[in-house]
Amino acid sequence: MSMFVASLASGSSGNSYYLQSPEGAVLVDAGLSGKRLLANLRAAGGDPGLVRGIIVTHNHHDHVSGAGTLHRRHGWKLWMTRGTREAAAERLGKVKAEAIIPGSGLTAAGFRFDFVATPHDGLEPVMLTAEYGASRCGIFTDLGHPFAGLPDILDGLDLVFLESNYDPKLLAANQRYGQALKNRIRGAGGHLANAEAAELVRGLPGGRLRRVVLSHLSEENNRPELAYGCFTGLTAGRAADCGMRTIVAPRHDPMRLCEVRR
Repeated sequence: MSMFVASLASGSSGNSYYLQSPEGAVLVDAGLSGKRLLANLRAAGGDPGLVRGIIVTHNHHDHVSGAGTLHRRHGWKLWMTRGTREAAAERLGKVKAEAIIPGSGLTAAGFRFDFVATPHDGLEPVMLTAEYGASRCGIFTDLGHPFAGLPDILDGLDLVFLESNYDPKLLAANQRYGQALKNRIRGAGGHLANAEAAELVRGLPGGRLRRVVLSHLSEENNRPELAYGCFTGLTAGRAADCGMRTIVAPRHDPMRLCEVRR
């Protein structure tokens, strides 16, 4: 009995993750059109007929824009915090959403989901872990900053989709971004830089986490080779010790389904 996961899209133009068990599947976020999401889901090797619902982590458009349409068209459930529901009301349209509470859990499609409040600048945002059998994965993007308790959570995972949003030099040199936006990105409610993601994982005391998918890269302020090079350079010792492997999630295209193993 296995858990399979894939990123369907990852970045500020749209985010969605697909988690599948023998009992069904759940989407985490739906920040792209319904047509494109379904096409990417199938290309990843997933099955729309297995989907039981969508967990929306927060109200920003790149996580929520397609959720209402998919909910109404396919009858998929929606789960989100009350704050996210309130802040995303216009984008969602008419929906029946079930409330989740940071620090609480949810059982769906055979998974046990646990929700972690983050300091990202949405309204009541969460990230999550998903457990099926002995396997555990996490989706931790849009984190704000490396907050207390996060290393302990990551240390208990087998695979994580981890934010590696920007390269500080590229962000500083970006003439299209005003100072206020730059401050927001690198501030306490913004995003993690490449080195911050790497330092989080490098400092983990245990050896369980063996697969890292660098996610939510900025299109203008990062490049896949920069994120990968920074991360693998700083975590080389851990990779050698426990066999940890790292890949970068494509921005617009899906990954192929991969198995999460304990």
